[in-house]
Amino acid sequence: MDSSIETKLNHHLKKKEFTPGIQFVLAMTCSVAIANLFYDQVLLSSIIRDFSVLPNEAGLLLSIIQIGYTLGLLFIVPLGDRFNRRNMILGSMLLSAFWLVLMTWVSSFVLLLIVGFLLGFSTVPAQIIIPFVASNANQEHRGKLIGQLLTGIFMGVLVGRVFGGWIGQLFDWRAVHWTAAFILLSFTGYLFFKMPEDQAPKKSSYIVIIKSLLPLLKNEPVLRETMILGSTAFAAFNMFWVPLTLLLHGAPYHYGSGLIGTFGIVGIAGSLAAGFTGNLSAGDRVRHWNLVALTTMISSFILLGLGWQSLWILIFITFILDVGSRMNMTLNQGRLYQLDPGKHSRLNALFMVSYYLGGSLGSFFGSLAYHLYGVMGMVLSGSIALALAILYVFLKSAQRATMRIHS
Repeated sequence: MDSSIETKLNHHLKKKEFTPGIQFVLAMTCSVAIANLFYDQVLLSSIIRDFSVLPNEAGLLLSIIQIGYTLGLLFIVPLGDRFNRRNMILGSMLLSAFWLVLMTWVSSFVLLLIVGFLLGFSTVPAQIIIPFVASNANQEHRGKLIGQLLTGIFMGVLVGRVFGGWIGQLFDWRAVHWTAAFILLSFTGYLFFKMPEDQAPKKSSYIVIIKSLLPLLKNEPVLRETMILGSTAFAAFNMFWVPLTLLLHGAPYHYGSGLIGTFGIVGIAGSLAAGFTGNLSAGDRVRHWNLVALTTMISSFILLGLGWQSLWILIFITFILDVGSRMNMTLNQGRLYQLDPGKHSRLNALFMVSYYLGGSLGSFFGSLAYHLYGVMGMVLSGSIALALAILYVFLKSAQRATMRIHS
């Protein structure tokens, strides 16, 4: 067979393997994997009771899991540019299931912290799946597929709270971990037989990959821009969601943990409503759409200051905040996957490290602002973060316009 015909045939077969069924399962896998990071947020009371620790000590578990996840993003995800991403996805899912179960067996809180760190470190399948699909799928479908995967990630953030809250309330925190591990293993078995091979080009050395991260940051202006816009938006997102638990627990709502967890369903609706944005990342006006996303988010904080005592207004605020946040992340990651496929894992790793660092800062400053100033602290902190991102977009647009005039 002529070599060019054979190449085209292999290319066709490779792309064809991303059937709608596989796309759906991969999106669900992203959701299930990311949820690992959020179950214990609503299970702390059970953990405090079982291990006889103080609330502030139990809160350390959440920080340790997030630290492990951030380090996993930095050191594991870039390996996708060196090794087979398919195998990495399956391996990280198996490890995550193992650590989830092991957390239910440990006898001391110190051991729980150690295993929690390992759980966070291995909870990276979603951030390997995205560059895996982006590097192996047809370019014309890439934006849509990435949008579907990001829908799964956003749902995982919110479903983790809802699922963890209700299962934990009906049974206990261990039942949540065992159920989550079983679901992960089920998805792993299916993907082992159905997931296509990784045929993206690879680098020859992991050390070379790690050393290339800083030069990549220096040489890719799109990466820097998406990191700034993504991290500030996720900071604002957490400036709303973290204090929201305290807001709903107090007057005039007085909700219990089950209802507070269920409030995440509103966020899921917002994430699904923004699913159309996947294809916008490949267009010429992607920055304008990101400005729309950021403006949508800041409008939700302004409305929060005006009507937070009304349940229906608060539901609407949550909905549009998640629409804007989902748009922002989809547009940013979609732009990254228009760049060199051989760099996708490293690009995604750098972006997600900055994204979750922004989220961590948002959680800290959002909680502090709410503690000091109540709802108005939420409004001011979130609005300031988003205003800085919007200002950055305008400054970059002005800079590009000036360069066009002088060129």
